Amino acid sequence: MQCEICGSEIKEKTVKVTLEGTTLDACSKCAHYGKPLDKWSPVSRKLSPIEKVFSSRKPKRDVFDKIEDEINQDYAQIIKNARESQHFTIEQLAARIKEKAMLLRKIEREELVPEDNLRKKLEGELNIKLTERYSQEDQRGSGFIRGTTLGDVAIIRKKAK
Repeated sequence: MQCEICGSEIKEKTVKVTLEGTTLDACSKCAHYGKPLDKWSPVSRKLSPIEKVFSSRKPKRDVFDKIEDEINQDYAQIIKNARESQHFTIEQLAARIKEKAMLLRKIEREELVPEDNLRKKLEGELNIKLTERYSQEDQRGSGFIRGTTLGDVAIIRKKAK
């Protein structure tokens, strides 16, 4: 049998230890990293009748499941060209869609990406389309995708003496 901590072959008796909530078979050298399992102490619990409540919860939806379209890369230029073609100043357009002019300036300078409600107002007022539909093939990309390994999530700490 091998030690589940260091991996060396165990020739003598294995020691069962609890290390961060996991029960492991360890050699005598590695046993000090965890708590020995044989130190059991009873815990008193008050038992009370529990009513089982069944709720019909719908599974949570991911926000990204709703997203069908993505905003166009050159949204600022599209907005500016449409605004100028209809002979609106930034202030006039802001008054028509009931938003602040400074917000529209930042969007046209690409300092901000318009949120959905503002995007819909701009699309309606300027008769433009700011979103594009992307397929799954466009989003996947190429290359090797590596799965998560134990090394990606494990935190190895030494026990303080």
